[in-house]
Amino acid sequence: MNMITLNDNLEVSDLLEDELVNLWKILGRKWALLLLNNLDAKEVMRFNELKRLMPGISSTVLAERLSELEREDLISKKIYPEIPPKVEYSLTVQAMELRVIFKELWKWTQRPNPNRISAKRNGFKSQEVIMQNNIR
Repeated sequence: MNMITLNDNLEVSDLLEDELVNLWKILGRKWALLLLNNLDAKEVMRFNELKRLMPGISSTVLAERLSELEREDLISKKIYPEIPPKVEYSLTVQAMELRVIFKELWKWTQRPNPNRISAKRNGFKSQEVIMQNNIR
């Protein structure tokens, strides 16, 4: 019979906390949320199509963000054996599940709070806020 002690629970909790912190680090990187949002708008997209939708992003940074999100199983990459190679990116089921979380987070931000600095008061559009808050 397996018994779980308080120490075992703490270790599991720490592990889950580390995974969550890592995910927030990835999502907090510059361009990551905008990239997920663009992939959410269309079922499948290619590299240059994504690059055109994100003025100001370099090819290097786009490739890095795509790799990071793929490692986190938030996007999938399909490579076709063609010359030149055809590569398509799409959201995974796990990323699609994030929609619900982000929707609830957005609702939470809409609650009245006079102390909060809101994007609306500063005249930002939501996409600009995403880009400005993803500084890394």
